[in-house]
Amino acid sequence: MPEGAIVEPAGSGTDDPPCPGGDYLVTDVARLRQRAVFLRELAQARALLARTHPSHVPSPAVRERLRLDADQR
Repeated sequence: MPEGAIVEPAGSGTDDPPCPGGDYLVTDVARLRQRAVFLRELAQARALLARTHPSHVPSPAVRERLRLDADQR
């Protein structure tokens, strides 16, 4: 697994077989809710990673220019 990869939490229900009986709807709703939480957290982690990725961070020359601009104020 690559470094920083996010693993789906155990018991998320993706590998569970469908529940037999009349209570399957409640179980499915709970599984869907848990899956939604996982996907939301995954999206937040990806957004955080994108913000800190080197392609989104100013180069040393740009940081120096920003520092000089701040000093002149």
